[in-house]
Amino acid sequence: MSAVRWGVLTTARIAQGRFLPSMERARNAVASAISSPNGKAAEVAEHFGIPAAYGSHEELLADPNIEAVYLPFPNSLHADWIVAAAEAGKDILCEKPLVATTHDYRRVVEACERNGVNLMEAFMYRFHPQHQKVREFIDSGRIGELVSLHARFHFPMDRSNGEVRLQPGMDGGALNDVGCYAVDIMNMVMGRAPESVYGKGTSRTDPVETTVAAILDYGDVVGTLDCGFEGQRTHTFQVIGTEGQITLDKAFDPDPGEIARVTVSLRDGRTESFDIGEDQFKTEIERFSAWVRNSGPELIHRDLTEQNLAVRLALQESLATGLPRAVNPVHTAEHHLLQEQ
Repeated sequence: MSAVRWGVLTTARIAQGRFLPSMERARNAVASAISSPNGKAAEVAEHFGIPAAYGSHEELLADPNIEAVYLPFPNSLHADWIVAAAEAGKDILCEKPLVATTHDYRRVVEACERNGVNLMEAFMYRFHPQHQKVREFIDSGRIGELVSLHARFHFPMDRSNGEVRLQPGMDGGALNDVGCYAVDIMNMVMGRAPESVYGKGTSRTDPVETTVAAILDYGDVVGTLDCGFEGQRTHTFQVIGTEGQITLDKAFDPDPGEIARVTVSLRDGRTESFDIGEDQFKTEIERFSAWVRNSGPELIHRDLTEQNLAVRLALQESLATGLPRAVNPVHTAEHHLLQEQ
C-alpha cells in the first residue's frame, strides 16, 4: 500500500515540534507539502525534506498530489479551514477541539459528508497504549465497580505577545485548550457524556479563563477535572473503583521518548506498575492514514467528538452563570462510530 501524501497547513509549533517529526517515522504516510502565509514554509520544508512549500493554504489545497491534510490552526479558524479542505476533496485531521459551537459542528459535518472525505479530531492521546491497559483493567473487573474519575492537565503558558489562546473571541482558554482532554478521557471511559456539569473558572490577569475546575455527573459515577495555564506541567488521570484504583502519571502528552506509567493499586495492598512507551503522534498518523486508504468517508470517533462538544458547551454555560447545567446532545443524526483497528 502506497504512503498517504499529506499536506500540513501552517508552520505551527505543534506541527514542527511533534507532528512532522512523528510523520518521518510513520510507515504509511509522507509529508508532501506545507503552507504558510508567514514566509516560513520554505524553511520548514527544507528542514523536514518536504518537497513542496506554498505561500498560501489555498495553493496547498489546490495541489492534486495531496490526499490528506493536518490543520493545527487556532481554534476559532478550525471550521472555516475544515470546510475549505473538504471542498478541495482532502481527508482532514484537525487539531482539538474540533469546533466550539453547534453551528460550526453542523457546518463541518455537512461539508465533509457532501464531499465524501474523512474527518477526525486530533486527540493524539487516544492512540497511546496505556489507555488500552486502563480499559482492560476496568473491563476485567480488576478494580471493581467504578466510583469516580479524576483528570488534571496543567502547564505554564508562555504569555508572549499574540498568544491566541489568551485572546477573547478566539475559542481559547483553559477549558478548550487542555480541559477538553479531561472531558474526553472521562467520556471515553464511561462510554457516554455526563448528565450534568458544574464548573468554575478564574483568571488573575487574562480576559479568558486560565484555570478551570469542574464536576461531571455521570449518575452513578462522578468525574472531576482541573486544568489551567498557571501551574507546573502535570497531566494525570485516576480511576477509582470499589476494589482499587488506576493511576496514569502522564495521561495525555508524554514527551517524545518519555515513558508513561500505569499503576494499579488494590484494596488488599497489592500494587502493580506498567511502564509503556509510544509515539502517540506517529500512531495517530498511521491510523488515520490507514482509514484514508481503507475506510470512509467517516467522521472518525464521532460519538466522542459530539460528547466532548456537548460537555464543553454545558461547562461554558456553567462558567458564565455559576450554576450547574444539563448536558444536551449536539447532533442527533444516525451515524456509525468507526472503531479503532
